[in-house]
Amino acid sequence: MIRILYRLPDLPCAQKFNELVESEGVAHNRIHIAHKDHLTLQKKHLNDLTFLEEFDTVHSGERGFLVGIILTVLAGLSVYEIMEGYPVASMITLFACLVVLGYSTWLGGLIGASSDNYRLQPFRAHLDDGGSVVMLDVDPVSASRLMNVIAHHIPEAQPAGRSQTLDNPFKGSWFLRKHS
Repeated sequence: MIRILYRLPDLPCAQKFNELVESEGVAHNRIHIAHKDHLTLQKKHLNDLTFLEEFDTVHSGERGFLVGIILTVLAGLSVYEIMEGYPVASMITLFACLVVLGYSTWLGGLIGASSDNYRLQPFRAHLDDGGSVVMLDVDPVSASRLMNVIAHHIPEAQPAGRSQTLDNPFKGSWFLRKHS
């Protein structure tokens, strides 16, 4: 699956976009619309973003995990050096490593829970002005045909990017924008 992003000027255009894409065979749960008015999206039966799509929880948690691996190695070596010679040294070292790795991952996710998703950060001004961003999950085979249909029927829909549906911890800014 790949994720295609589109910028749309307003919510009625997003509704038209949603109807067109569904008529082309894309399942309703593969269309995600970002807009500042969540209640209107629900009233119009459009898919709003989930918590994990709107906030940077998973992406930042993955980054916390990567930082945690480095800290775990350092903590493990330090604890084992201190506990060397004791019969329970390996168990205490393992426990310390798990605590450090878990804490780093949790802290990364907690930081991400208060930040915009890294895919939506470039569109924050557009969303604040009342625009919409649609994230469309499609098969790579049908993506180009679907993009042509969208360009033909909805010319105001601007393609805004393409990515994998999986989060890449190395993409995006390391300085997160707080969610407002």
